[in-house]
Amino acid sequence: MSSTTGRFSNTKLAAVGGSIVISVGALTALAAVGGMELHNKRVAQRAAALDLLETDEPTSEPSEVPSTQPSSVPSTQPSLRPSSLPTVTTSPSHQPTTSSSPSALPSVNPSMSFVPSTSAQPSSEPSADPSANPSSLPSASPTLSASPTFNPTRRPTNRPTPRPTNRPTNKPISLPSSFRLRLHWEQGDFWQDEPWEKWYCMACADCNSNIFDENCDVVNYCRDGMMLALAECRPNQRTDAAKFSLLPGRNLFADDLEGDQIQVSNSNLCLSLVSARMLKLETCNASKIEQRFTGFRSGGNAMEIVPAKVSKKDGVVVEKCLTQHHHPREGERIYSEVCRLARISDTNLWSTY
Repeated sequence: MSSTTGRFSNTKLAAVGGSIVISVGALTALAAVGGMELHNKRVAQRAAALDLLETDEPTSEPSEVPSTQPSSVPSTQPSLRPSSLPTVTTSPSHQPTTSSSPSALPSVNPSMSFVPSTSAQPSSEPSADPSANPSSLPSASPTLSASPTFNPTRRPTNRPTPRPTNRPTNKPISLPSSFRLRLHWEQGDFWQDEPWEKWYCMACADCNSNIFDENCDVVNYCRDGMMLALAECRPNQRTDAAKFSLLPGRNLFADDLEGDQIQVSNSNLCLSLVSARMLKLETCNASKIEQRFTGFRSGGNAMEIVPAKVSKKDGVVVEKCLTQHHHPREGERIYSEVCRLARISDTNLWSTY
């Protein structure tokens, strides 16, 4: 019985499934037919629209005949009522005042006017008596000390200038009218490894300007352009040493050049600095700084003869003096050299006799 019932149930299910399949197929076919009809309709509408565009005549008459009268009569009444009635102003609450008197009394009574007194007496006594003591004490009492506040420095703050800023007034120098210039010797000098006294003086000489270290030929006369060299000048012996005179510089207010001129006696020739080191005899000219020399002292003993024309090296003043630099010999040229070097060999000083 159960097997018969099962087969019957399966038969029903199969029939129902077949009906569903047939229904789905029918719907699919209808959808396809509908789609074809819709497509054909769109094609037909497109073709009709193209035909209308190609023709110039309208397809139908206008639906309405245009009229010359306005479609509606204008009204004289406003279309909308005002939202509210107009307001009517009222009269002012107060009439304007025409009198010159104030409308109301002041809230505060005015104070009585003050009449200044004409008497010389003050109106009242001072509030406080003046005090003899200060009103405030100093912040600290002064200190008493026997030593200075700051210790003095060992060296001066500013270094002294190597030369005076202003030339001092010339003082007369006591020298003979004519003298020889001797290379100063004193006890302890050891020239040429000999301890005894030497006598060498300035003399006119012919020198080779191109060979500075070569000795010169000493002569007993002087000419323009000659140089100076050492010659033996021992007293009471014949010598070729020249004699000189000092031409003192003028008064400070009449001459702004420092120093004096060294003139060959009985001539118009003066010693002149022609380069940084070289000395020659030239015609005396008081306006040339190259012919000025400083260092002469009264009595003419142990003095450095310094050219008044300042020499500089790298912006620094170099102190120079007349010398032949090394242990002296006859014929050695005299020139301007750094004093520091001349002092090493004790040939920086001169004296007169």
